[in-house]
Amino acid sequence: MARPVGGSSCPVQSGAIKSCRSRETLSQIATLEERLREINSLTDTKAEQLHGLGDPERTFDSLRTRWVKLHDQRADVLGGQCTQLTATPNSRLRATLRRGADVAPVVDHLKQLLRGTKARTDKVEALLETVAAQSSPVVAWNAVLDELLQLAWTKIEDEATVSLPPSPRLDAVGFTSKEKTALARQLQPTAWLELLLLDLKDLPVFEYQLRDEDYIPFQDASPGQQATALLSILLLQDGPPLLVDQPEDDLNMKVISEVVETLWNSKGRRQLIFASHNANLVVNGDAELVACCDYRTTSTESGGKIKLVGAIDVPEIKQEITEVMEGGVDAFKLRQQKYGF
Repeated sequence: MARPVGGSSCPVQSGAIKSCRSRETLSQIATLEERLREINSLTDTKAEQLHGLGDPERTFDSLRTRWVKLHDQRADVLGGQCTQLTATPNSRLRATLRRGADVAPVVDHLKQLLRGTKARTDKVEALLETVAAQSSPVVAWNAVLDELLQLAWTKIEDEATVSLPPSPRLDAVGFTSKEKTALARQLQPTAWLELLLLDLKDLPVFEYQLRDEDYIPFQDASPGQQATALLSILLLQDGPPLLVDQPEDDLNMKVISEVVETLWNSKGRRQLIFASHNANLVVNGDAELVACCDYRTTSTESGGKIKLVGAIDVPEIKQEITEVMEGGVDAFKLRQQKYGF
């Protein structure tokens, strides 16, 4: 039987197409393998870089824990100073430490974040008041920060379907789901980090003792009471030379007598320099060296100078004390006669 002319061309053409397709497939596979090697190489490089960075999350948690401990240590030191100050005899001062009670910067920062969200900012104040009332406000604040961080990582696409993380501390002061959603929108991770870096400072509280177990805020005490307390504290402490300028301006004569007694006890612990017009401090305080000051130009009372320097028993010094501090010999004798001494 005779074959049709050209009958063998179809199988040849079909085999060529298959071969062409195979080469294309092999070429694609080779390209994909090369790309895979590049990706694996890039992955290895990134893995090495991450390994070089260590464990940032663990490092961050460790530093954050250390930060809290340092706050507690600082508060312990300040608390010890308050206790020591309160124990100072005759100071009439009582000092107590409110740990982490300065929450004002945090309140202001959170209010700024909530601005424009229609959230009630009084709940921020309530939240921080709760924090400040805790025995360790820094620890309590960090617990609130943990809740805020979870909100910061929450993606808000549809308020109706969003699932908010648990936040019992925010719930306790009345934050609604709508307000927490608004907070989640505003509180980006960078803004959360700024909150973390805010410092809850410890606040020392000072009180003045009027009578036994009767104290008033130190700022409500009279200038004389405040000056007496502060001067007593300074005189009873060790330290470098202490310069006091005209303490009699805020002290009555009865109190100055008490200060003089404190002077006697403190002279052996530190050098004391008083600028004063009061004879009780100089004479009864038993000054070891007296420097008398005067003007270079008496008519204009300008150009100060040191007129005399010497011990209190030097005649010229005694005369200067009598003139300047007692109003002169005649005035001193006249008062003596009137008092009947």
